Amino acid sequence: MLDKLYITPKQWLHILRWTLYTLLFLFAMMLQTVVFGNHTVFGVQPNLVPVVITCVCLREGAERGGLFALLTSLFWCFSGADEGSISIAVLTVVPVLGSLLCSAVLANRFLPCLAVTVVTLFTEQTAIFLFKYFFDTMAGSRFLTDLIPCVLVSALAQPLVYLLVKRIEKIGDAYES
Repeated sequence: MLDKLYITPKQWLHILRWTLYTLLFLFAMMLQTVVFGNHTVFGVQPNLVPVVITCVCLREGAERGGLFALLTSLFWCFSGADEGSISIAVLTVVPVLGSLLCSAVLANRFLPCLAVTVVTLFTEQTAIFLFKYFFDTMAGSRFLTDLIPCVLVSALAQPLVYLLVKRIEKIGDAYES
């Protein structure tokens, strides 16, 4: 019975890869909530969680990356994020659609990943803004003063995250088709 529970070295490398992805997500989450919760970059609080989720989803593909996006956005919601229920839908659907688009039409390179990351950030922030605007907890003028700069500042972190995800992706062999 115990011989069926044996984990091969190749499987250990895949476990290491997904553990590093998870640690990267947790680091981004802690950086966003602890460090940037009290301090700003260029007067705006960056949103790093969608950047990590989108980069991992695009590099790993729609199936494995989509599962990662779903689980991490669910964890992000349960951690007490502002309007986390909206984030579950947006941070799962948009990166998966972007991953499908990149694999079918575009090359899975840096610029398409940057474009999908900006679209994900903009979609999530717009959905949260519209929800707050609909329930009269946010003024409409804050769309241009808060949302657009937040998307642009958050997109500045994408090259570093993309580089880290690209390096982590090389751990272990590629999955069989």
